[in-house]
Amino acid sequence: MYLYNLFDKIGLVSKKVLNAFLNVPRECFVPRKYVKYAYIDEPLPIGKDATISAISMSLLMCEYALLEEGNIVLEIGTGSGYQAALIAELVYAKDKAGNLIRKGMKRVYSTEIEKSVYEFGVKNLDITGYLNFIEVKLYDGTLGWPDDIKFDAIIVTAAGEIIPPPLIEQLKVGGRLIMPLGKGFWQQLIRLTKTGSGEDDYKIEYLEEVRFVQLKGKYGAK
Repeated sequence: MYLYNLFDKIGLVSKKVLNAFLNVPRECFVPRKYVKYAYIDEPLPIGKDATISAISMSLLMCEYALLEEGNIVLEIGTGSGYQAALIAELVYAKDKAGNLIRKGMKRVYSTEIEKSVYEFGVKNLDITGYLNFIEVKLYDGTLGWPDDIKFDAIIVTAAGEIIPPPLIEQLKVGGRLIMPLGKGFWQQLIRLTKTGSGEDDYKIEYLEEVRFVQLKGKYGAK
């Protein structure tokens, strides 16, 4: 009923990303007063100038990151927790009943800089069971993850004027970073792929025009 614009964009994502969308109850990741709008393909406010992205954008971020089962992924900007839950659906193995299987270390890591938003996201991930598979920290994500982990993909859910150098450093060779870049009303969604171990060994693709809230932190918007 509420999937107004989403049907026009379903063909842009793979079956596995679509299945992730079908498995994650978006209504559990929006403020209670917005539950009836949970499946409208538009951003919704969650407090502190933060939003839960439009459904199609959340799915496209996963698609552009080329996520595969077994990947280790960092998300900058936990927000409601919805994007992290989608990522978990894509990188964890599943049993015959479709339940996520965790063996050893977690595969999804997420940072949030605003305390009240962090608490909202953690609560949502806990209620839906995803917190067992996602490590969340109240932290300046533009500094990267505080522990020594290399990532197959990094997804930044807010727009910055530069690509934070610590994020490039924490990518594995072959890793992808998806991020809105720019300071205006509209930004460019980019995909950076790390091609070698040197400081400048990467390539950048410009994907599409987007609109995101501004990235906060040391390497965030000025």
